[in-house]
Amino acid sequence: MTTFSLEKTPYFDIAATLECGQVFRFVPIDGGYRVCATSHRADVLDRGDHYDVICDDADFFKRYFDFDTDYAAIQAGLEDGGALSEAIAFGRGIHILRQDPIETIFSFIVSQNNHIPRIKGIIERICEALGEDKGGYFAFPTLEALASAGEDFYASIGAGYRAAYLDRAAKAMLVVDLEGWSRLDTPTLRAQLLAMYGVGRKVADCILLFGFNRFDVFPVDTWIKKVYADVYPDMPADKMSTLLVQKYGKYAGFVQQWLFYFKRTKKTMDKSNILS
Repeated sequence: MTTFSLEKTPYFDIAATLECGQVFRFVPIDGGYRVCATSHRADVLDRGDHYDVICDDADFFKRYFDFDTDYAAIQAGLEDGGALSEAIAFGRGIHILRQDPIETIFSFIVSQNNHIPRIKGIIERICEALGEDKGGYFAFPTLEALASAGEDFYASIGAGYRAAYLDRAAKAMLVVDLEGWSRLDTPTLRAQLLAMYGVGRKVADCILLFGFNRFDVFPVDTWIKKVYADVYPDMPADKMSTLLVQKYGKYAGFVQQWLFYFKRTKKTMDKSNILS
C-alpha cells in the first residue's frame, strides 16, 4: 500500500463526490471513505487541511478522482446568479470520477428502478461471488466471469428482473471492442448502448457520463424532472435531455450532477427560471 496527500480546496469534496449518485462501491469508515474500483482499493481519510489516500495504486486513483479537470474554470463559466449558481455552490466539490466502462455498465443496469443501499448490496454480492479475492475486498469480476454466471445467478443475488439484462449484457460485451467504442461520437455510442437488452436512454446517458466521460449528455430521472417541473411540465425525459444538452453543450454532464445532487439532497429548489 502507498499513501499520497490531496490538498483540501473548495473544488474537491470526497463526500459529495461519492454520495452524488455516480458510483456505488464505497463505504464510510472512521475518518473518511473506503473506495473500491475495478481491482483497486483506497481509503480516503480527512485530515482537516488535506486528505490522505492510502491505496494500492496511486497513479490509478489520481486519475480516478479526476484531478486533470479545471473544475473552478468550468463552474465560473456556468454561474448564472440564480438556481444553477445555488446548485453549483452546494455541490462545488463534486468531481466526476473516471470509472471503468464495464463496471459502470453493470452498475447502472443494476441501478434501474432501485435504491442505493440495494444497488450497493447487489453489486457487492456480484463481486464477492465472481471477483478475485484481493485480501479484504473483492475485485470487480472479469467479463468472462460475468458472462459465465448465468441469469439464475443474478436472480439469486437479488437482481430481480434485471437478472436477464445483466446476463445478456455480459455475453454481449464479450465481443465488443471497447477501444473502438471509445472513439465513437456520443450519439453513435449511445445507440450502441441502447441496443443492449434492458438499457434505456437514462441508463445509457449515465453510462456515457460516468463510464466514458462524455459530458455532452444530461441524464434525466425523477429528480431532474422535479428541477424542471415548472419549465418543462409533462415533457418526455428524452426530449428534455436533448434540450438541456443543446443549452449546456460540452458541460451538460457537470450541470446535471450539480442539479441532481442539490435537488436530491436539499429536496427544494429556487423557483427562479433556470433557463432564463
